[in-house]
Amino acid sequence: MASYLYNAGMAKEKLTIYLDPDVARSMRVSAARRGIKDSDLVEEALRDKLLIGILERAWAHNDELSEDEAMALALRAQREVREERRRQTRRAS
Repeated sequence: MASYLYNAGMAKEKLTIYLDPDVARSMRVSAARRGIKDSDLVEEALRDKLLIGILERAWAHNDELSEDEAMALALRAQREVREERRRQTRRAS
């Protein structure tokens, strides 16, 4: 899920990364299927993994939420996602 704030006139920084060839191929295929640039897909994935989107949404939708409260909300969401992944892994086994 891409953050609605992340393209708001933000300057981009060039970054060189090294990926496993299978991961790079999957990234290119996924980006092509979605009609977006590889770099946009990578940024979106990193934002999701780093929970940046959750924090941005929390701050955008609740002016009274402090940074500590937003972090607690993000950590709670992260725990919920991890628990759901564990349940899915157990079901698949």
